[in-house]
Amino acid sequence: MRTARMYLLLAVVGQSACGRTQLKPNAPEPGACPLPDKAAASTAALDKTFDTGKPPLPPGLDCLRRPMGSYRKVSSPFMDVRYGDGPLPASRHDGTDLPAPVGTDVLAPAAGTVTWTRAVAPCEDAAVKVSFGEGWTYATHHLSRVDVREGEVVVAGQRLGKSGGAVGAPGSGPWTTGPHLHFSLTHQDDFVDAEKYFCP
Repeated sequence: MRTARMYLLLAVVGQSACGRTQLKPNAPEPGACPLPDKAAASTAALDKTFDTGKPPLPPGLDCLRRPMGSYRKVSSPFMDVRYGDGPLPASRHDGTDLPAPVGTDVLAPAAGTVTWTRAVAPCEDAAVKVSFGEGWTYATHHLSRVDVREGEVVVAGQRLGKSGGAVGAPGSGPWTTGPHLHFSLTHQDDFVDAEKYFCP
């Protein structure tokens, strides 16, 4: 039960992959990143909204390129039911986890404008968010390197950074269990399933 609650805590704050089961809330290993306040994490999770349909992409865009080319395996899908337990709603995973070696190029799935970045730093989830029209955004998380800046216009296929997610590495955030990219897609602030939009 405790392990399942940890998984939920990780998901509700927008992090991908499962929690490190040897860590206990509010009692991290020496030198490990502290976990966020559970009440704040719960509130953040409940504030998220999801659209399980398939709203149309902006005109002229039929599909999204995969952010890491040939890395197509999914380790944790959108709204993964493994994240539900305890008093919080199930299925709060807001993105798709794609395992890949650290340092894999992360490419822009569509042209757009970088709306924010979070730098690579200890205990921080390094990320890039791009707006690509008509209320659509995508974000890449757990990066080991960020190659773009806020306000930059990117083209499809441009490198946004390098994948990360190694346990304890700067840019991974405090909860990842192995190298992967967490990719999220939103429409009008609702999280949607990116796998429905990736090009074949």
